[in-house]
Amino acid sequence: MAGEVLYRKWRPPRFSDIVGQGPITQTLTQAVAHGRTAHAYLFCGPRGTGKTSTARVLAKSLNCTMRPPTVGDPCGACDNCRAIDNGSFIDLIEVDAASNRGIDEIRDLREKVRFAPTVGRNKVYIIDEAHALTNDAFNAFLKTLEEPPPHSVFVLATTEPERLPPTIVSRCQRFDFHRIAMQDMTERLAGIAQEEGVEVSPEVLRLIGRASGGSLRDGTNLLDQLITSFGSRVTVEQARELLGISGEESALALVKHLLTGNTAQALEVINGVADEGVDLRPLHRMTVELLRAALLIKSGAASSLDLSRDAESQLSFVANSVPLEQIMRALRLFGHVSFRFDQPSPLPLELAAVELGLPPETAAPAPDVAAPAPAAAAPRPAQPPAASPPPRPAASVAPQPDHRRPPPSPAPPLDPSAPIDQRLAAQWPSILRSLTGVPKRKFDVAALLRSSGHREIRGSDLIVTFPHQSNSERLMGELEDPRCRMEVERRLQEALGQQLTVVVDTGEQRSNGERSGEASGGHLIRAAVGYGGQVVNEAPPPAPATPSVADATPTPERAPDVDEIPATPASAPDLDETPPAPAPYAGDAPLGPPPASDAVPNGATHVAGPGPEPAVVPVSPDDPNEPPKEWNE
Repeated sequence: MAGEVLYRKWRPPRFSDIVGQGPITQTLTQAVAHGRTAHAYLFCGPRGTGKTSTARVLAKSLNCTMRPPTVGDPCGACDNCRAIDNGSFIDLIEVDAASNRGIDEIRDLREKVRFAPTVGRNKVYIIDEAHALTNDAFNAFLKTLEEPPPHSVFVLATTEPERLPPTIVSRCQRFDFHRIAMQDMTERLAGIAQEEGVEVSPEVLRLIGRASGGSLRDGTNLLDQLITSFGSRVTVEQARELLGISGEESALALVKHLLTGNTAQALEVINGVADEGVDLRPLHRMTVELLRAALLIKSGAASSLDLSRDAESQLSFVANSVPLEQIMRALRLFGHVSFRFDQPSPLPLELAAVELGLPPETAAPAPDVAAPAPAAAAPRPAQPPAASPPPRPAASVAPQPDHRRPPPSPAPPLDPSAPIDQRLAAQWPSILRSLTGVPKRKFDVAALLRSSGHREIRGSDLIVTFPHQSNSERLMGELEDPRCRMEVERRLQEALGQQLTVVVDTGEQRSNGERSGEASGGHLIRAAVGYGGQVVNEAPPPAPATPSVADATPTPERAPDVDEIPATPASAPDLDETPPAPAPYAGDAPLGPPPASDAVPNGATHVAGPGPEPAVVPVSPDDPNEPPKEWNE
């Protein structure tokens, strides 16, 4: 077809033409040849690895009219095979789930699947990007997928199989496609270039393979761009210019400066590439690959590298002259560099280079461990002198020798003898740094935990409290993802040496507890407390018998002291008859008890004191919520 792109023109027509997926194609070929095909398949893997092409070849094999019974590959020459190749076969239905993801589309598919094939022997449904379907659509599709008509075959293709419900995955035969190896990709690209009559050197094919990231479709598209731009002969310089690659020289120079600690020269290399107007992402990707190569060389696994002899020789010299820890630090720092939010800027690479030039944080835990020492030693200058009044008992003096003589070598943060709360406080900054790469749905878990107001360990739970309810809900939403929760708790265990479960405290229990203590006691108790009284939490004495009229005012054997006289209520309730005005206390105190001539039921006499005393509310034996009868008489 005129103007057809190369990846469609050279789509594999048979199982044997599919590149880099030998175990998968062998299984499918045997299944077709022996008539043991399943009713549903799940093809998952990175983009451009042959998932949809394999599904189309499977559809051709199932509907090929000239295929021998014991052969799994289609003939490619019958009417059905040619119709599938040109996209006109009516019994091959390809559904893009990214744009047809609702329940209505799946219901329509469920109704049409009942009809028998029109031309071929089987109706094949290829559902691409199956992870984009909604939950309702999956539920509507579940019964059809479990018990489909005998003439139907479903192929679900996805790059994110973890987003599919387990009920869907369990009803499919799953095949995992992996990235295309460099050798397989260069051989396939060389064959396409030869068929197109284009002269391409192996170095150019290697650059295309590295730029495609294991995707054969991306590599074929890059080859198509080179052929369109430069004609029938493509050089290495042209390929680097089009692909935006500054070459291994810049990346190799950057790696050597990084590993040897020459931060200034590393920054010059980064800014030199940026000043040329070249995209920095290829430089970053190549730098990470060379750092990985240095790690493998240092570890004695150089045989698995795919580098030129000159690059491998220079990298081996540098890797053997620096410690392994330096290579690992560089690989971690540059592996976490992201151009997601600021692609044109060299700042992410510059920050990684400068941080790598800083000394390693070998002494970072020391301040956290030694931090409690000043607080422990603080009582020493505050000790009373020898001539001062007698000090407290020996309980406050005995620990002083331990504080004055700390252990010669502080315990490390992971010491099992140290309390878990101290280990959490000491390791919390490093824990937050380690959580920067945790998988997330929408919010960064490290940033959310950094905004927490309080952290406490109760048993095997890490209780996290936030000052704002919104952050609590955000963290709970992130921890609903099993991958996120497992990664967070794994890193907590690595830092603290104990398995912990992260629990977000929403504050509801505290609010319920506070409300439970409200509105306790009767109306007299609340009135007395309002005027300065105190509630004595002691059991009341047994109620005396109702006194007679003759015993209404018993005479005590001796006059009681002022301290023994119980206080009367600070204010009397409303009475039927207004009593004489009581004498006020001095100052701003509330009105005092009745005059001393008035008797109270317990036989004590009121004496005006110098100031208000806490009121104890007398309780009548008849009704504890009513005032004594004598007050109303």
